[in-house]
Amino acid sequence: MGISGPPAGFSLWREELKRAWLTLRGPHITPARAAASAALGLFIGSLPIFGSHTPLVLMLCLWFQLDAAVAWVMANVSNPFFAPALLMAEVQVGAWLRTGSLLRFDQELTRSGALHHFIGFMLVGAPVVGLALALFGGAIALAAASLLPRRGARQPYRLPSNAPEWIRAVEQVARRFASPDSRFPAERTRFHYLRAKLLSDPMARLLTEIADADPSAFGSVLDIGAGRGQLSLLLLELGRATAVRGLDWDERKLAEAKRAAGRASNDAARPEAVFMRGDLRTALFDPADTVLLVDVLHYFTLKEQDAILDRAAEAVRSGGRLILREADTDRGWRSLLTLAEERFFTFVRFNRGERVCFRPVAEIAARLQSRGLHCELHPAWGRTPFSNVLVVGRR
Repeated sequence: MGISGPPAGFSLWREELKRAWLTLRGPHITPARAAASAALGLFIGSLPIFGSHTPLVLMLCLWFQLDAAVAWVMANVSNPFFAPALLMAEVQVGAWLRTGSLLRFDQELTRSGALHHFIGFMLVGAPVVGLALALFGGAIALAAASLLPRRGARQPYRLPSNAPEWIRAVEQVARRFASPDSRFPAERTRFHYLRAKLLSDPMARLLTEIADADPSAFGSVLDIGAGRGQLSLLLLELGRATAVRGLDWDERKLAEAKRAAGRASNDAARPEAVFMRGDLRTALFDPADTVLLVDVLHYFTLKEQDAILDRAAEAVRSGGRLILREADTDRGWRSLLTLAEERFFTFVRFNRGERVCFRPVAEIAARLQSRGLHCELHPAWGRTPFSNVLVVGRR
């Protein structure tokens, strides 16, 4: 199973760079925002946190929807040409604020503890000098921007007409969870996180390829260990599923899945998904045309895994299929890296599984074969360094 390439003339990397640039520039072009962007850059650039200026500027500008390009240029006030004078000014201002007099280098540098005082003066003076520069630079930027013709709001990014179907579907799935145009920073962050997660996950393209090969293949879908449900929602947005039922035990992720399922799609007649809480070791697996079991089996013991595989196979209707993805333990360094990654995220409780218990994917396929499914194995790591393998079992 190979992944088909994008249409001629379409480049995902080019489109992502274009989107990133528009996002960094912010949605509005107003004198006040230009002044705030310049002031923020000058203030951050004046702080003695070398190496952190750029990430801090980007983070704050994205959060407050300011112009990161303007702020970044202003933050370079601490370049090698101006940094010595800037640091000297900060030290002198700090000395004056702490002692009431300027620092005399011909005397102070010979005293013990001079370096300690020097750093202390700089830390006190840097925010004050930065604030003064921010007010001064912001005022100049406000005056300059007020003289320029008004352009209004920037047009938000839109996918080109030749974007692949699966990328359009990913966009719609992310919009179910959050709006990219929201005034709330946390919601914009959630949108971009879900969109990036699906775009970088080879599973989204593999499911699309299966759908393209047989548009009627999915039918009713049972998503076991659905999490937020983004993969089964993707099948809805692709128009390849007639119904979706998702099961998971993580109430936090289920709440997100239910909210996303409840948000109206562009097509009012499109079927919606139903997500329910359940322990996969005991939950009832209703019969379905397609059973999804993606990145969840390894959170159970081997005995529990076998029981879940048996019940999942039994839920596959005649002519249907089971689609499973798991990390393979027979893939060398990929397997070691995947195990380390899973154990880390489980330890920090980002993934809320009880354990991490991988096994050879060939064993999983053999178990499904013994339950009447004809299995095919396909690499499913894409451009990632992990050892994920896709098992497609057909009845």
